[in-house]
Amino acid sequence: MTASEPSAEGGHPSSPYSVPGCVTIRCRENGPLVVEMPAEGGLRLRVTDHEGHELPLPDHKRAVALCRCGHTATRPFCDGSHKTAGITPEKT
Repeated sequence: MTASEPSAEGGHPSSPYSVPGCVTIRCRENGPLVVEMPAEGGLRLRVTDHEGHELPLPDHKRAVALCRCGHTATRPFCDGSHKTAGITPEKT
């Protein structure tokens, strides 16, 4: 991850990956899906389980990382387990 790339911990306002007014979902190579909310606007991110129960999100964060390797202990959120799971992309 570069200094200008948004992190799952909160995003970066000058990110080249963000588009003003849009929710952005980034597929991190060998990592999670990062859902970034726009800095402006009143949009709110809502994540639910399979029964529709809302899952608590970290406060004051514009981005959340969703696991796609299946090894996380904090499903559906990424906990970094992919780093030791040997996950590799099919193509870049």
